[in-house]
Amino acid sequence: MSLPEKKVKQLIDMMNSMSSANIPAKKPILEMFDIAMDEKTLDYLIAMGTKPHTVGQLRNGYHKMYGGTKEDWEAFWAELLNMAFVHPHSETERHLYELSPIFPGWIEFATGGPLTEKRAAIINKFVEFWGVLKTMNVLPMRFLNDHKTANLGKKGIPPRTSVYVSKGNLKEVSLNRPLTSQQQTLPAGDVLKLLDKYKDEIAVMNCFCRQYKNINDLDPCNQGLPLETCMSVGAISRQMVDNGVARNVPYEEAVEMLAEFEKKGCIHTTFHYANNADKDEMVICNCCKDCCLLYSRWIEGSLSKIYTRAFYSPKMIDESKCVGCNLCGKHCPTQAIYYDKNAKKLVFNHELCIGCGQCVNQCKFEVREMVEDQRDVFVKTKNPKKL
Repeated sequence: MSLPEKKVKQLIDMMNSMSSANIPAKKPILEMFDIAMDEKTLDYLIAMGTKPHTVGQLRNGYHKMYGGTKEDWEAFWAELLNMAFVHPHSETERHLYELSPIFPGWIEFATGGPLTEKRAAIINKFVEFWGVLKTMNVLPMRFLNDHKTANLGKKGIPPRTSVYVSKGNLKEVSLNRPLTSQQQTLPAGDVLKLLDKYKDEIAVMNCFCRQYKNINDLDPCNQGLPLETCMSVGAISRQMVDNGVARNVPYEEAVEMLAEFEKKGCIHTTFHYANNADKDEMVICNCCKDCCLLYSRWIEGSLSKIYTRAFYSPKMIDESKCVGCNLCGKHCPTQAIYYDKNAKKLVFNHELCIGCGQCVNQCKFEVREMVEDQRDVFVKTKNPKKL
């Protein structure tokens, strides 16, 4: 039996207010909520609202709504954590829990563990939603989608507002400042520093995107990256390990994994609380342009864009050493660089470069090097006519 659509849309609005990423209530998303939770959980999360709470406050709220025993609450709380409908408020206030965003958020955390029928169904519905986004990539939707994101970090632009429902009433939440980048793209050296920061709390789980390929018997990652590649760090990693979604890995093993991923051409993308690059890190995704929804769907022309903070960009050393192999172009996730066979020269668009460093890592010659260049990069949705 389906959940009440009006209530589900209320919760979607609330979850969207917890992040800079907005997930519209399209049919696959509504069906995904039907799979993920029952109405009891839905009602509880709506009543919980968008403010952070202690576990004691959440427990008391449960007993007021449903009564029940201590064991009833503990089982209910365990399911909330297992499905990652709630997570720690931040690294510094990990005793507080708040409602998780949808994506990036509870979807990846809920589906990162060993494959089950429920996890497979959630993954398939969410990827179906990305197919809907591709059909939406038309004017004026594309223009409005890109225009809104492009203005997030600019001075003088009004802060983003989010609407959510609390106790049946619409409320508008206005942020005090414009949003910054949604994630960060880091070279391997900076990821190592990040692992060192969370040395005792690193966990690895299955990649949502590669899990989708496995479920549907699609071709494996053409860059040879394994299924188990997503690293969670800090408080959220403990939640994932305690609930059997991820496994804890020693620092030394994490470093070895990182070196393997780097050789195979991965893009290190960090996601943060509230999907805001100014907040604490939660996840290090070791992505590739072949599997990753963020990059592959951008390439395919879904109504998706890339808004990331970059810290480096490639600088030409000696273009005469280029042999035209185009390994740089094959590994670049945003088509910022490639070898033009007709013009017989390298083409580089700084505005599209997210600073992942793969053009340098994959090059067998000293054609360029990575130099410091911190900036927020907004890569607009692709026009399908130009694909």
